[in-house]
Amino acid sequence: MLCSGTTIGTRSAMLEYLRVMHVEMDEWMKDPKCCCFKTNADDQSIHKYLFYSGKLPVDHIAVAIPNRVGLVNTVGVHASMIFDNHVANQRKALEAAGEKADDAHMVAFDLSADKRYDRNGGNWLGLHYGMTDEAGYLVNFDGTRSFVIHQMDRFGFHYMYWLYDNEEKFLDED
Repeated sequence: MLCSGTTIGTRSAMLEYLRVMHVEMDEWMKDPKCCCFKTNADDQSIHKYLFYSGKLPVDHIAVAIPNRVGLVNTVGVHASMIFDNHVANQRKALEAAGEKADDAHMVAFDLSADKRYDRNGGNWLGLHYGMTDEAGYLVNFDGTRSFVIHQMDRFGFHYMYWLYDNEEKFLDED
């Protein structure tokens, strides 16, 4: 997962990375093919270009770490797919029941055939996705809890509710 939003390094490496990104962004902004259309180049495009072209400085070795293996768990794509599918299903169910479907995004995720997260603790997403442990923490592929979660907002309000509901627990942990 190459994501400019989760670039990690020492202070000197990050300063050099930002310098190289800035220089490249300035160049791209001068080129009408890159800067002047609806989907113009952004930090993500430039980040990937610099990585794959080898233009990142060799004295600061850039290494891509597989998602859900290192420090960062970038959940964006998977979370969006889960959330969008969930909302579509809830919208259909609400409409079939003759109810207003505008709030389909607020319905809690199905944890199993007969259970939803009730904001009293535990898992908020459901173990069937393989993304959380029983307590609701997002996990790496090996089942250990992820240190950094990127793009968690893609799950909608549900993950934020879980974080809020468990705030005291996080403060008590070492």
